[in-house]
Amino acid sequence: MDAGIVTILVSTATVGVALAALMVRLIRGLARSLEKQIDTLRDDIRELRQVQAVLRDGVADLSDRVSRIEGLLEGLREAIAGRHAAAD
Repeated sequence: MDAGIVTILVSTATVGVALAALMVRLIRGLARSLEKQIDTLRDDIRELRQVQAVLRDGVADLSDRVSRIEGLLEGLREAIAGRHAAAD
């Protein structure tokens, strides 16, 4: 083989190895970045679930209060209607 062809083959192999190493580093970097993003998303979802639980408890408390007020209004309506019926 001619020295020029050997040089081209060695150069091509060197560039191929360099590109493969670069690709491996990029893929590993992307994998680490994705893992960090996934961990962040998991933490955010965990926080959202906690907030959702607090909101659910708040809505249940408000529902109880509204029911109590509805009961009081119903009693007040009956008391007023009973007094008007007795006055007639």
